[in-house]
Amino acid sequence: MTPRRVRHRCRSLLAALACLVALPCTADPEWLQLPATARRPALSLYWVPADSARRPAIVALHGCGGLFRKDGHSFDPRFGNYAERLNQLGLHVLLPDSFGSRGLGSLCEELNASRSVYVADRRLDVLEALAWLRARPDVDPERIGLLGWSNGASTALMVIDSRWPPAPPPLAAVALFYPGCSPSRGGQPTHTGALLMLLGGADDLTPPEPCEQLAARWQRKGLPVEVEVYPGAIHGFDGNGPVPRGSGKAGDPASILRLEAFLKAHLLPATPAP
Repeated sequence: MTPRRVRHRCRSLLAALACLVALPCTADPEWLQLPATARRPALSLYWVPADSARRPAIVALHGCGGLFRKDGHSFDPRFGNYAERLNQLGLHVLLPDSFGSRGLGSLCEELNASRSVYVADRRLDVLEALAWLRARPDVDPERIGLLGWSNGASTALMVIDSRWPPAPPPLAAVALFYPGCSPSRGGQPTHTGALLMLLGGADDLTPPEPCEQLAARWQRKGLPVEVEVYPGAIHGFDGNGPVPRGSGKAGDPASILRLEAFLKAHLLPATPAP
């Protein structure tokens, strides 16, 4: 599906994005839209390439707070910071905006049952974003990964769940920050790439125990699943701002370094020996 480049507010938005997320000078973020379908409005995508070379890529899925701050205009610095780090690793980054595309902001204060956008809706958004990504000549289709936070991580689990057709294209790596590992997201994964779960030991929004149990079940089947639980870490522990609900601040650079090592191992080509 060919995206439509959004020209309204485009120049000012891109300039604001580059400033707000402190992207390196090689980055050239683009605001694109996949055309509307019968089930959803046009889907906004934010494309942040590392450069113009053919490289591995990762689809990054926002949490319940969406891609933007509460004012609806300022790009959440979490995703800009990650885009910069991933670019520096040599990865292109694609950020689908499942909430903003539907005229919504943060859904963190709403109960899951009352939300107007469900994980199943986001799953289909991701499949379309993956298809768009694989069609790009500057993306290595054999080295595409998923990265998700909270609601986005739960979405990624559903994307790779074999019980939910259609199946996604092959994924080389999937990395999840504090997903909700409910029984409905525990099916056999469709991909054979590596999976990493980064969990907070003191997370009372998406507790680590169900994810640990799910990972153990997959590991017994011989699947390449890695789990890191950070003792005392709360929901949102990889950021530096307030968590969506609850009290306290977050911040754990060790988890970010763990993520980078995982992505280097599974998405980036091996460097030939001298």
